[in-house]
Amino acid sequence: MSSVSRFFGTASLLGMTGLAVVIMSTPAQAASTTTLRVCNHTSDAVLVASSYIPIGGSDWRNKGWTEVDAGSCYNVFKTNNGTFYARAEVKGDSDRYWGKDIKQCVEYPGPYDFYTGSDDTTCPEGEPAEFTTFHSHGRPVYQWDLTPADE
Repeated sequence: MSSVSRFFGTASLLGMTGLAVVIMSTPAQAASTTTLRVCNHTSDAVLVASSYIPIGGSDWRNKGWTEVDAGSCYNVFKTNNGTFYARAEVKGDSDRYWGKDIKQCVEYPGPYDFYTGSDDTTCPEGEPAEFTTFHSHGRPVYQWDLTPADE
C-alpha cells in the first residue's frame, strides 16, 4: 500500500470516527425544551404566575403576572426542566383561580420576578398560593387549558 493510500485511509477512518462521536453524543447532550402554553377558554382575562427553571439555569424563577386574554392562548415560558408550576387567576378576582396541589410564592398586586434555590422552603418574597404541578414528559409544548368548570 502506498503512503498516499495509507494517508487517505487513515484520514478517512479518523473522519468517520469523529463523525460517529458527534452523531452519538449530540442527541444525548441536548435536553428537550418545553414551552408552557396557557389557553384561556373563559370569558374573562386571566393572570398567570409561574415557577420554573429557565433554560441553562439552576435556580427557580418565580414570575407573575402574565395576562392571557379571554379566548386566546399565550406561550408563558420555556424550560428544559421536566417539572414546573403555574397558577392562573381571573383578573381582578383572586378567589377564582386554577391551582391545586402545591404552594408557591406570589406577590400582589405584581408584577414580580425573583429567583429561589431548589432547597428554599419559605417565601423569601410575597406570600404562598396554590399552584398546579406539571410534568412535561418530553413534550415540546405543554398546553394548559383553562375552562370555567375547572376554577
